[in-house]
Order: sequence, then structure tokens, then C-alpha cells
Amino acid sequence: MTRPVPARGAVLLLLALPALGAAQELPSQENYHLRAEYWKWWPTLSSQIQKGFSTTPGTLLDVKNDLGVTDQSTWEVRGAFKLSPGIKLRGDYTSFNYSGNTTASSNFSFGQNLYRTGSTVSTSLKGGYYTGALEWDFVKSRQGFFGAFIGAKYLTVDAVIVSAAQGQRDLESASIPVPILGLAGRIYQGHVSLEGEFSGFTIGDRGHLWELEVTARLHLSDHLAVSGGYRRFSVEGRNSRDYVNFEMTGWLIGGELSL
Repeated sequence: MTRPVPARGAVLLLLALPALGAAQELPSQENYHLRAEYWKWWPTLSSQIQKGFSTTPGTLLDVKNDLGVTDQSTWEVRGAFKLSPGIKLRGDYTSFNYSGNTTASSNFSFGQNLYRTGSTVSTSLKGGYYTGALEWDFVKSRQGFFGAFIGAKYLTVDAVIVSAAQGQRDLESASIPVPILGLAGRIYQGHVSLEGEFSGFTIGDRGHLWELEVTARLHLSDHLAVSGGYRRFSVEGRNSRDYVNFEMTGWLIGGELSL
């Protein structure tokens, strides 16, 4: 289901930031060398997977409806090192760990195994993704900054489907590097700031990756802030017999420490 409000807020923020002017003095909260953040995220998962064998395509499975996977909270850590005014080296890691148990309502195939109607099926999806990027804030002023970044995401996923009664087990592991381009900006009003960020990459019909985030922060001091926001992450990939669509959408809270 489309959730346009956060996306609209990010667009308005990114359109407003270039009007801040070309002044070079930043808010006092931006005078740091190292910044660290911790986030707790409660995403809603939407995912479909398909795994074929040889020349035979597998069954397209909805991980919630067909495999009984349930939503789980997760966490993320981030860091930024300021190389010079307006130049930052950024990194983050987000973890995910999903599982489910269900009784198959119809026959389905995954990998080289056929899972039959009525069999008990257990599923596990574990992994995470790393991001590394270099950001250039080409607009800087007392009200905030606006910039662009280039980097890469590295995704790791282990998918396990087991039917103990049938003696069947499929394990699929993937490690995928993806280049990204993005825009980011933050505006300050006293002890409150609003930040928007969008990044992604596409390879046409073969897949895409994109991420949107809008957050608000209450700055308790120049070095400490508490945060809340909304985040949406989506990745899709396909080839001749395999397909994955993995989307996490939801609210998050966190804290920020600047040194």
C-alpha cells in the first residue's frame, strides 16, 4: 500500500534546502568530527521469492501468506566521519531476522524440492545490508545543509525452507553488492532538525534497489539528540528462473552522538 505522506515530506525538504543559500557557516550541532547513531526499527515486511532448479522455474511464494513469516523489529547502527567541511565518509549496517511456520495449502516447489499440500513447513530469512558512501554537501548555511552521495550497498541473505516430515531442506545464500546514488539534507530550527534522504539504483527489468527516509531530531545539546522517523527499503531482482522482492517499511526511533 502506498504511503505518500513521508515521501512528500522528503521531496519538500529536498526542494527547500537549496534555497538556504551559499553561506558556509553551519549550525553548531554540525561542528563534529565523528558521529554515531543507533536506531530501532519496526518495519512491515512485504516479500515474494521464487527459486527454480535447472530449467524449471519454482513457485512464486508470498513469504507471509504462503510461508507464515511474521513481522519482526530490527536495529541499525550508523557512523559518519567528517573529512573536511562538507565532505563525509558514511557507513551503516541494518540487520534482519525473519521466521515462520505454516501448513502448506497447496503443492509448491522451491529449488530442487517439491513441498506437498498438508506438510509442515518452516522458513528462515536472515541477513542484513551494509552501506558505505562518500557525501559532498554542496549547500551549507546556518540553517543546515544539502548534498549528494555515491557509494554501495552490500546485501547478505540466507533463506532456509524445511519440511522435516518429508525430509526436505533448501538453503539459498546470496551476497550482492549494489552501487547507489543519493541525495541528503537537514534543516535546523533551534533545537529541532528535519532530515530527508533518498538513494537507489536500477538495472531496468532485472531489478532495482531504493531507500527513502524522513527523520526529525530533538537536539538535547550540540552532541546528543533523540530521533524518530519513517523508513522504506525496497530491493527487487530477477533472472530467467529466480525472483526476489523484499520490502521493509515502517517507523523508527534512535539516538545520535556527535564528537
